[in-house]
Amino acid sequence: MNRSAALALPAALLVPVLALGAWSGPSDDDGETSYELADAGAVSDPVPVVVDTDLGGDDLAALALLLRHPEVRVEAITIAGTGLVGCDPGVDVVADLLTALDQEPVPVACGREEAGPGALSMPVGWRETAARGSGIPRAGSTLEPSSVAAPELIGRLATRHPGLVVVALGPLTNLADLAGTSPRAFQHLAGIRAMGGSLDGPVVDGVAEWNAAADPASFDAVLSAAGVPLTLVPEDAVPDGTPPQLSAPLVRDVAAEVDYPRWWDLATAASLVSPYSGTVRPGAWRLDPAAPGRLVRTGSGGVDVVVELDEGYLEEEYASVFVPA
Repeated sequence: MNRSAALALPAALLVPVLALGAWSGPSDDDGETSYELADAGAVSDPVPVVVDTDLGGDDLAALALLLRHPEVRVEAITIAGTGLVGCDPGVDVVADLLTALDQEPVPVACGREEAGPGALSMPVGWRETAARGSGIPRAGSTLEPSSVAAPELIGRLATRHPGLVVVALGPLTNLADLAGTSPRAFQHLAGIRAMGGSLDGPVVDGVAEWNAAADPASFDAVLSAAGVPLTLVPEDAVPDGTPPQLSAPLVRDVAAEVDYPRWWDLATAASLVSPYSGTVRPGAWRLDPAAPGRLVRTGSGGVDVVVELDEGYLEEEYASVFVPA
């Protein structure tokens, strides 16, 4: 999945990606630093977050970052069943990840697994790897999923926790369902930060980006939903390569298993907590039906699309959680 650089855009259209605090990462002159997971320190007001995920390998790295980051409080994990995994394997993968992180359980809820019109099914090999846990230790753990579906759980948490942000790392099915069935609850969200779409990356095997292509109707519905700040991180805004901090225990096993050219979901999670990690282009956006996953700007509007993420700022955030041994 070779990807090209983001579009060059006029400076007047670019604004900073603002978020929640700074961390200084370690340096090592010989480049041989090893990393391990750090314990989260106490902060007075961590940001409440729901992570909506299809549990690919980069989702697991993003979850490890958010679960351990001192400025984030993960209130729930919701599974986007229209992506890589359905409810049953997904719940077990979440349980094994929490066990590997020695993390207390959090509520887990499942969404529907049938995508809307025009959807493309993600490649079988990707789905099989995700269902196996993408390299994390399989402890045979399990969790009882919430008795309410993912969209309803997100809505309940949004009304209960002022400032709740959804970090969406898979298809936007659950958020579209919430916006469609409970728009008032949807509008209680403080924001959405989603990995999805492509600005200028190539079309590979007929697809520009898979999170959008897996349920384009839901993706477009969230793009057009009113009342909630939305920041999209398209695949071609993410730096190339595997961050060196992913030599940490646990996440290094994931990195060895999946061999991604870019760590899209990890970068999206880190951009939430980075004080200045890149630039965005605001506007009204839609998907191009001729190139599944391609983002098209249609005019002025309130959706911010990231055009470039700064590798140095992202790695500072990775190093705040995946620290030198």
